[in-house]
Amino acid sequence: GPSWMGATRRWMLIPFGFLTAGVVLGGWWAYEVLGWGGYWAWDPVENASFLPWLTAAAFLHAAMLEERRGLLKAWTLVLLLITFSLTILGTFMTRSGVFNSVHSFTQSAIGPTFLVFLAIVLVISVLLVGLRMHLLVDDGQLGAPLSRDATFVVNNLLFAGFTFVVLVGTVFPLLAEAIKDVKLSVGAPFFNQLSVPIGVSIVFLMGVGPALPWGRTTATEAIRLLRVPIGVSIVLTAIAAALGMHRFWPLVTLLVALFASVVALRDMITPVQALIRRRALAIPAAMALAFVRGRRRYGGQIVHLGVALAVVSIAVSSSYQVIEEGVVKKGETLVIGAYELRFEGSRSFREPHRDVLEASFTALDSGEEIGTLGPRLNRYSGQMNPIGTPAVLSTAREDLYLSLMSVTKDGSSAGVRAFINPMVSWLWVGASVMVFGIIIAAWPARRRSETAPTALSPSAEDAE
Repeated sequence: GPSWMGATRRWMLIPFGFLTAGVVLGGWWAYEVLGWGGYWAWDPVENASFLPWLTAAAFLHAAMLEERRGLLKAWTLVLLLITFSLTILGTFMTRSGVFNSVHSFTQSAIGPTFLVFLAIVLVISVLLVGLRMHLLVDDGQLGAPLSRDATFVVNNLLFAGFTFVVLVGTVFPLLAEAIKDVKLSVGAPFFNQLSVPIGVSIVFLMGVGPALPWGRTTATEAIRLLRVPIGVSIVLTAIAAALGMHRFWPLVTLLVALFASVVALRDMITPVQALIRRRALAIPAAMALAFVRGRRRYGGQIVHLGVALAVVSIAVSSSYQVIEEGVVKKGETLVIGAYELRFEGSRSFREPHRDVLEASFTALDSGEEIGTLGPRLNRYSGQMNPIGTPAVLSTAREDLYLSLMSVTKDGSSAGVRAFINPMVSWLWVGASVMVFGIIIAAWPARRRSETAPTALSPSAEDAE
């Protein structure tokens, strides 16, 4: 029933928040430690963490539709079971050593045990859903195409498609090797080509859904509700294009992210305006009361703002990355964009668990010194090759990222690879905003009397 689904949704928010933080921390670790200049490579174990995140996000939206409209009962439960199953699959991928990955922590004999457990979970899930399907009949009917109901359904289909793409690209090479003894590799181009359009569509619906009411909406009403967010996003995107953002997907991503952000902000402001108008409250008091009464609403829209910021950061940083590499002699510079990296020398020293070779570079921006970078090569006992640690100089606009590849024995020259990664810092900010919104949405609400007056309409209270 609705009360069970409400409790399940709240409990799902807790691991969803931890998983969101974990996925982003993994990206931050790959960026700050591995030295390859990126934060996401569609590695099998990275994908293992992303798969249950996608289905959990789909579940949280489907659960709202079940709570509000009594729809998608069976589908919502299936999403819950799939999310748990994908978590077990991810544990198998991480711990079995079957997948070749820098994130694979160990090789052990525990893999078959996890596969058996996964099979048991899947069989029991299918049996339970099949036997109880007659209890999962929808109570309501899906609204018109121009309604929040319809956008939530399409949103779920897109999440399912995204999950399928990532799952196939991750597991297919392993199945091909096991069945036909053929080694295949599915790289980033496959995932990017299919996932970028799906991801952009999800962000677009992230704005359309909250802007439309439940049930049925006329075309005139839909235009009235959407014209301001669309107009604002088009104007701001046109300004970005005039300032030099000309590539297609970054522009489209910026457009839909701005659209979703404007809708989210308007959805957060509207209850405050209603309280000021109806109760003549001061702005701070109206904001506080609106937040208390619509905690779920505000939590969800804060998450949406974080997602919008993160996807723009991903689009810009991946599309406008600049790479330069070369061998630099002591006292000379490597030029990348407007930056110069002057090699000052190197030093070796011993730490308790490794030998470290560190190079020192002075970073200059248009001839002005802005800082020092010290990329390293670390040699651990038992390792044939040294492992690099990059140096990163971060600003709100872009990161100057430097990896050390080699240093001559006499320290007279160093081989380096440098990157300019725009807007990467905003990815970490966006992820933090997402986690903050999840905490707000999951925070237990105060119990209220059923007869207590409410300042918000039901549609406003249930909006997300």
